[in-house]
Amino acid sequence: MDTSRVSLGEMIAAAGGLVLLVCMFLPWFTGELSGRGQAAVVVPTTTGWESYSGVLDITFVVLAGLPIAIAIARANDSMPPLPIEQGALVIAAGVLLFVIVVLRLIDPPQPLDVAIPGLEVDTTRKLAAFGAALAAAAIAVGGYLQRSMRRVGLEPTLTGT
Repeated sequence: MDTSRVSLGEMIAAAGGLVLLVCMFLPWFTGELSGRGQAAVVVPTTTGWESYSGVLDITFVVLAGLPIAIAIARANDSMPPLPIEQGALVIAAGVLLFVIVVLRLIDPPQPLDVAIPGLEVDTTRKLAAFGAALAAAAIAVGGYLQRSMRRVGLEPTLTGT
């Protein structure tokens, strides 16, 4: 494995993918139920994995793992031909992840499935959710750097391509 073959953009995108996957295991939201003159009750925290349904979980793993896989393949000099330019692919993955995370930040999941009359839910966003949004943005920025470095000719060269 020769990391000198990996461009700066690929490193940034891969680091963003790794951070995003780590953030998925950390708490993203916590809730507090209050109302009817009762003391507030803290609802258990929700991790990134619990914030999304099964299909989006798989989407996160695939899209966050894409820049990691590209960086590893590039370092091993075993980059397969891709149907789309890899920088464009990574940009698309990063933008899609960023939009999904930001939409979840705007509309957090409800801690209870059943609405209880007279009780209000106050959902608090945790630091890991914002870290996931930044990591998704880093994936997109890394993809942009991959594309721009390839166009200018500053990308590390491979013997196989």
